[in-house]
Amino acid sequence: MPTWGWFVVALVLADAAVLAAWLLARRSPTDNRAATAQLMLAGLDSHARDEIYRLVGEKKKIHAIKLFRERTGVGLQEAKNAVESVERGNPLPTPGVYSDTTGLDTGAWEDIIPKLRALKTEGKTIAAIKLLRARTELSLREAKEAVDRL
Repeated sequence: MPTWGWFVVALVLADAAVLAAWLLARRSPTDNRAATAQLMLAGLDSHARDEIYRLVGEKKKIHAIKLFRERTGVGLQEAKNAVESVERGNPLPTPGVYSDTTGLDTGAWEDIIPKLRALKTEGKTIAAIKLLRARTELSLREAKEAVDRL
C-alpha cells in the first residue's frame, strides 16, 4: 500500500478514537432515580400538601400543578399526573424509607431532610451536599440541585 494509503488509515482511526471519546464524555452519569424521586417528594412538607389538596378541592388544578412543580422540581407531566391522581381521591405520594446499598445505613427520609435544611440554614451547604451524596449516591450536580431546592 502506498504511503498516502497508510496516512488515510491512520487519519480514519484517529477520527474514530476522537468520536468515541466524545460520545463517552457526553453520556450522563448513572443516576439514582429512586433516591432522586424520594428527595423531590421530601420537598412536599405538610403545608404544601394541604395547599395542594385545597387547590384541587377548589378546582384550581393549574395552581396545584404549579405548586407541586415548584416544591419538587419534577417535570410538567409528572406534576400533572400527581395532581390528577389527587383529583381521583388518591393521596399525594410520600417519601418512603431509604436503605443504603450496603444495608448498614437506613433511615427515614423525614430524618434526613431536617438535617439537610439545618445545615443549609447554618451556611454549611457543602456539608449538606456531602451528607446527601453519602446517603443517596447521587451525583454532585443532582445533590447540589436538591439541596438548593430545600
